[in-house]
Amino acid sequence: MRVREVFVCPPTHVALSYAINPWMDPSSGFSRELAIEQWETLIAAYREVEAAPIHVAEAKPGLTELCFFGDSVFLCEGKALFGSYRHPERAAEGPYVREYLLARGFAGTDIPAGVHFEGAGETVMWRDKILFGFGKRSHEVARHFLRQTFGKDTIDFEMEQDRFYHLDTALLPLSDDLIAYYPGAFGPIDTATIESLDCEKLVVSERDAHAFACNAIVRGGVVFGSQGVHDLWPELRRRGFEVREFDMSEFQKLGGGIKCLTLQHYEVA
Repeated sequence: MRVREVFVCPPTHVALSYAINPWMDPSSGFSRELAIEQWETLIAAYREVEAAPIHVAEAKPGLTELCFFGDSVFLCEGKALFGSYRHPERAAEGPYVREYLLARGFAGTDIPAGVHFEGAGETVMWRDKILFGFGKRSHEVARHFLRQTFGKDTIDFEMEQDRFYHLDTALLPLSDDLIAYYPGAFGPIDTATIESLDCEKLVVSERDAHAFACNAIVRGGVVFGSQGVHDLWPELRRRGFEVREFDMSEFQKLGGGIKCLTLQHYEVA
């Protein structure tokens, strides 16, 4: 599996004006200026090491979480599965993202009406499989449309905590042979499923999970991750990874992190 290209959107109009997850508190003193600075620092670091093209979509007034560009779509091998949001506060993002990607040549499929599917937030590629989270935001039935659209098997996990509402807040594939995950986000059956995967597993502590350790991006031996992770980053450095840490404090107030800001177009060899 490799990444063919990356899509990002600047937080030009980002705001913390409502609460649709436990991280969001409109009285928390959110700073748009600091969020823009944090985003620009991350994208500059991507450009230093990212071999795949980075496309910057234009921000749109009124779409305050559009910087989390992939939450309504999953991309693989030139195909797109467009989803729908559980919360109406974000519903207007979907048509904008759909129009943007269709104009760039993607073969698009829409999730059926009435089915919630929150895109790249709930889908993580590992080897040739799609790891899929459901329960808090996405409907379980969306897995069938992932399989039909992309012709790939899914491994499905039910998200059981409100703070870990998307799969990419609690599970991080680091390579074909190594996955990190936070057991507290899953029930015993799904924890057993993760432990049964044919690879090594690293258990993420509750403290690191709350610092968005799993919401990271991996490029070869480089991990782009959030500051404040105490245990996982030293362990990965010990294993030979280069870990680059970034202040993502303003985005974490919205319930997102580095992976949320990075829509990846996957290609499976």
